[in-house]
Amino acid sequence: MNKKLLSIASSLIFSVVAATAEKPNVIVIMADDLGYKDLGFQGSEVVKTPHLDKLAKNGVIFTDGHAAASVCSPSRAGFITGRYQQRFGHEANCPRGKQGMVTSEYTIGQAFQSLGYKTYMIGKWHLGNLDEMYPTKRGFDEFYGLREGSRSFFYGKKEKYGNWHSMEHNGEHVKFEGHLTDRMTDAAIEMVEADKKAPFFMFLSYTAPHTPLQVTPEDKAKANGNAYHALIQNMDDNIGRLVAYLEKNKLRQNTVIWFVSDNGGTCGAASNYPLNGKKGVEFEGGHRVPFIVNWPAQIKGGQKFDGLTSAMDIFPTSFKLAGGSKTPNPLDGVDVMPYLTGEKSGSPHDVLYWRKLEQAAVRKGKWKLIRAEGLDPMLYKVGEDLSELNDVAKSNPEKVQELLKLVATWETGLVEPLWQEGQGWVAVRKDGNIKWRDADKVYPTLGEVGKGSKEKPKKKP
Repeated sequence: MNKKLLSIASSLIFSVVAATAEKPNVIVIMADDLGYKDLGFQGSEVVKTPHLDKLAKNGVIFTDGHAAASVCSPSRAGFITGRYQQRFGHEANCPRGKQGMVTSEYTIGQAFQSLGYKTYMIGKWHLGNLDEMYPTKRGFDEFYGLREGSRSFFYGKKEKYGNWHSMEHNGEHVKFEGHLTDRMTDAAIEMVEADKKAPFFMFLSYTAPHTPLQVTPEDKAKANGNAYHALIQNMDDNIGRLVAYLEKNKLRQNTVIWFVSDNGGTCGAASNYPLNGKKGVEFEGGHRVPFIVNWPAQIKGGQKFDGLTSAMDIFPTSFKLAGGSKTPNPLDGVDVMPYLTGEKSGSPHDVLYWRKLEQAAVRKGKWKLIRAEGLDPMLYKVGEDLSELNDVAKSNPEKVQELLKLVATWETGLVEPLWQEGQGWVAVRKDGNIKWRDADKVYPTLGEVGKGSKEKPKKKP
């Protein structure tokens, strides 16, 4: 179709009103390892997420929205810079120690600071542990969170400063009571409350529903004993609490809220249905994610946008809405608003790329190619075969070569990875099947989607 915007009620996404004179607040909420189907608006019948469902209903759902990578740290590097993270060597999860996102990269926090915004970062950082990589030195006025990629959801008696998993507030070790998702939301509200008149940008980076699957007995009971579902439902409750605060203080109307996951689901309870693959692989289940934007002042509800979209687009789109223009580094992300309003037709991206060490993928239109070490290239028509079960490489050799050349050309603009990661997510052949392993753990064969769901894609005849 000519215009990629699908509408329940209208083909126009924005209400025909004059732009507000006030700068909009912007909140980016990022979930951690969230399964593609594990939200109400994504089709889950068991996970109850009324607050996110409401944001989706009154906003835009990006039905072809993707994370910048299939694992946590590179995905966040791509989002926070608006650039392919492979351009600066951030291709795998950064190991504990001196590695992290290079300090020459310009972040979304720095961009908003340049516009006079207050900038807040809450939750999981995972972009480097050293002090020079600390969020308050990378564009954020305040930071409440952890430097590392995960931690317990409850405070431990033996915790102390110097452990990169510990919770910190602007460099100081802090204790907390209760569940961490609750405390992160408390911190988000407290930061806004301290200066409600200033426009703000907030990156609210929850650790839920990443392992460990720790919840209160009450929340677990509400989720019928499923701790993974309880983490998601508790996160949803906290998002509802934040939205209620904004509404009470007359801030909601002019606050843009983005919601996205950093990558696909991975733990046994997660459901990526109907997608194939999961976190760490370049099948759709690794990087196609729940993705919405909501802005009451401008966005009409009930919209679904099927253009090819990336989490890298959040930076340029939000920056432009706030009055920004140029950044020191050229961005790979695209301002998606003209596509949503109908000013531009087609898709924000003609092509998108992913690469994690031994795996790479390219998407062009309905076609997607996956290149994995030790395997023949795989080709899928994701427009028709969303579950990527029908490899059509042998019947389309010219398309395979075209896409391989696209990847090779893109790679000429990249640098060598600054560090490697254990070969945990390696494709191996076993009895004619492809399996994905993590250390000694073998993940399901291709075609098995999320152990938490009985639903599996069916092979087309």
